Amino acid sequence: MQIQHDNRAVILRFDYPLRTLSSAPFNGGSRRARSIVNLKTDSRAVLENAPEDLISDFLNARGLGEDSVGLLTSAGMEYAQFIAEQESDIAILTLVTAGTSNALNIAERSDTDFTGEDRTGHGTINIIVVTNCFLLDESMVSSLITATEGKTAALLDLGVKSVATGAQATGTGTDTVVVVSGNGPHIRYTGGHTLFGQLLGNAVYRGVKSSLMEQPTNREGLDVIKNLFQF
Repeated sequence: MQIQHDNRAVILRFDYPLRTLSSAPFNGGSRRARSIVNLKTDSRAVLENAPEDLISDFLNARGLGEDSVGLLTSAGMEYAQFIAEQESDIAILTLVTAGTSNALNIAERSDTDFTGEDRTGHGTINIIVVTNCFLLDESMVSSLITATEGKTAALLDLGVKSVATGAQATGTGTDTVVVVSGNGPHIRYTGGHTLFGQLLGNAVYRGVKSSLMEQPTNREGLDVIKNLFQF
C-alpha cells in the first residue's frame, strides 16, 4: 500500500483492487478499488459542481483510474490522522479527517438546507478503515457501524454540539465511512464483543478526537504503517 498526503488530498493506493464498502459520493457502495481518495474542497465548489465531477477531475489530474473510491471534505489535510492498531494477526489502519461546522444530532429534526455559503470552521468527518483481514460481507457492514460508534464516542467526550439545536452532536450532515478488506484471516464479527471491533472502535475514536483537536499529522510513522499492509 502506498500513502500520499499533501494539502489537497490523502490518497491510499493498492497494488491490486480490494473489496470496499462505503457511503462515498464517488464509487460508493460495494465494489473493488485500487485507490481511496479523500479530497479537500470547499462549500462553494460543491455548490457549483457535482461531487463526482470534482473527484473525477482530480483523479484525472493525478493519473488515477476510475476504479477509485472518492470522498470530499473541507477539513484541513494538515490534521489528518493515521492511527494503526495491531494485535495477534489483526492489523487495522484508520485515516480520519474531521471538522464539525455542520455538526448535527441525527435523532432531531432540524433545518439543514445546504446553501454553499462560507462558514467559519470546517465540516465533515471522513473515516477510511483498512485491514489486513478478509472481512465477510456481514462484517463489512458491521465495521461501518463500529466505526460510526467510535466517531460518536469521540464527539460525546469532546462535548461537540449540534449547530442546529445545541443538542449533543452524533456526527455531521456529510460524514462518510469507507471500509477496505484485505486477504488475511477471515473475520465474521466486528462488534464490541470482539477484538477486531474493539481495536477498530479505539482507532477511530483516537483519530476523530485528535483531528478535531487539530493535532498535526504524524508523518514519521507512515512508513511503518505502509509495511503492515502488503497489497
